[in-house]
Amino acid sequence: MGIVLAIYYGNDSSESGQSQAKSGDVQASTGVSEAARQPNLKVARIAAYIKEGIDGKEQTDEGQEALTDLRGPHLDITFENRAPGPSLITKATLRVREAGVLPGCHQIGGELAISMNYDFPLPDRLPKTPYEQSKDISFTIEDNKLDRLTLTMGPENHGWENPWYGVVDIVFEHDGTKTTVGPIAVVDTGGDAEFYPDGDTWVIENIDIPTCLDENAALVDRLMSIPDVTVSKELKTLREKLTSMGH
Repeated sequence: MGIVLAIYYGNDSSESGQSQAKSGDVQASTGVSEAARQPNLKVARIAAYIKEGIDGKEQTDEGQEALTDLRGPHLDITFENRAPGPSLITKATLRVREAGVLPGCHQIGGELAISMNYDFPLPDRLPKTPYEQSKDISFTIEDNKLDRLTLTMGPENHGWENPWYGVVDIVFEHDGTKTTVGPIAVVDTGGDAEFYPDGDTWVIENIDIPTCLDENAALVDRLMSIPDVTVSKELKTLREKLTSMGH
């Protein structure tokens, strides 16, 4: 009888073990399946450039006048969702590491008469860094797809001033996690009619302050040497222009 009981419990234990093993396999398979359905968002490409398409207003003697197609810095991020499940970005936070203006080559200045409707409008006075600004968004990247998200940023108000520059990161919140993009170095158009980006080059004419060229070259070199930085098209072309001028 003892032997029979021993055999009985031995067989029962084996069957129970096999059942538990099968259950474990099912749970593991389910876990893999659930993981496969989770979004897997990656940054495929980062670019920065000045482009038209920004609305704004100009303060005149008669009041405010609506403006369209203004030029300003664009941050262009291509995301890749590598899993069979859509990814939803719900918030973007701009973190400004550094901000300033390019060294002036002319004696200019004046009222800030134009306001720009950037996604991230920065204060008129340069913010103390690090500076953060957040924006709720809703941007979906479908499963196994690539998609581009473009955000604009810069000083909210413009006038007769030297071009502004900034070094920023963007933190995207999505699917219960966060993805940081950056650093990105950008520059805007400024308000100097003889020092500004123009297509694939810069207009730099009638210099009043000769030391500004070496100062700009040193600044751009420093920005371009930041580890892992994405440099805007206009900062690259400014360096090329300064090099062609012997600086």
